[in-house]
Amino acid sequence: MSDTKVIQCHRSKFASITEFGESAISQIDISEPLNFADGAEVPQSIATQFGIEWNDSGLLVYFRGRFEQLRYLPQEEQSTPNSKTPKLWELSDVYEIFIGPNAKNTKRYKEFQVSPDSRWVDIDVDRQLGISNHHWYSGMRCRSMIDHELRIWTSIAELPWNCFGQEKKTDEIWHANFYRASGKYHGDELLAWSATGYGEKCFHRPEHFGTINFVK
Repeated sequence: MSDTKVIQCHRSKFASITEFGESAISQIDISEPLNFADGAEVPQSIATQFGIEWNDSGLLVYFRGRFEQLRYLPQEEQSTPNSKTPKLWELSDVYEIFIGPNAKNTKRYKEFQVSPDSRWVDIDVDRQLGISNHHWYSGMRCRSMIDHELRIWTSIAELPWNCFGQEKKTDEIWHANFYRASGKYHGDELLAWSATGYGEKCFHRPEHFGTINFVK
């Protein structure tokens, strides 16, 4: 877990999430792999990759992963589709993004989650103070697509610059980690880009975040 991960973030061809569909997937670099949270390789049955791009509006984060089965929000607890859903990670499979300027040092970052049916959560986290604001609203947008024949789950999240206190991309150092929480129950399959190890709140370890290199 000592190696520092770095990902290149290039300008996107897409101005908005509304331009993204199945035909756009081939135009995007979604090749950065997730492994288990301890760094071990995952089986091909749940192989997962992600990619990140930027545009004038914000960041576009893409996930694409195989699955054997998907866990959704129980029918009796479902709210409006494509809506913010409290404690989504306990109720459904999710892709997760933890990201912020200089987050490894400030221990402040934003948390975003997307489910297979396009539900989402956004949280403002300050690990230094031990505070997580679940009522924060980022303005994020997301979309998920399921190919049941190939057993592939694809999601995209659009994160506006202003939710990070930015008007547009800056030259600041940004730190992030990218995750997948899936399986038969919460915590069954915990995948991470930059290994965090296991244990309580293992995803909330900004000291293990990787670095985003913005390419102009």
